[in-house]
Amino acid sequence: MMGNRGPLNGGHAMHKSIMGLMVLAFAATGIVGSALAQDDRVRPRIQRRAPLRIEVTPSRRLVRECADALVIERRYAGDTIVPRTRCWWALR
Repeated sequence: MMGNRGPLNGGHAMHKSIMGLMVLAFAATGIVGSALAQDDRVRPRIQRRAPLRIEVTPSRRLVRECADALVIERRYAGDTIVPRTRCWWALR
């Protein structure tokens, strides 16, 4: 019974709704595309700064002493040799 189509049973109404959705999709793409293009021109450049460094100078009598060694760490993939450093403040 293909000849018994009403206005909402896949006839002209469906064709019009699909065309309407396509028009909205193209309009939204145009609006979003132009907005993205404007953002690219307006976006300020990010300047990278050098990392901050802290200098500690407590007094002339103190000095930083360090001891380092290679240590075996037991890991899941196997034993691994890694460097370890210990530091402290000491009097001259």
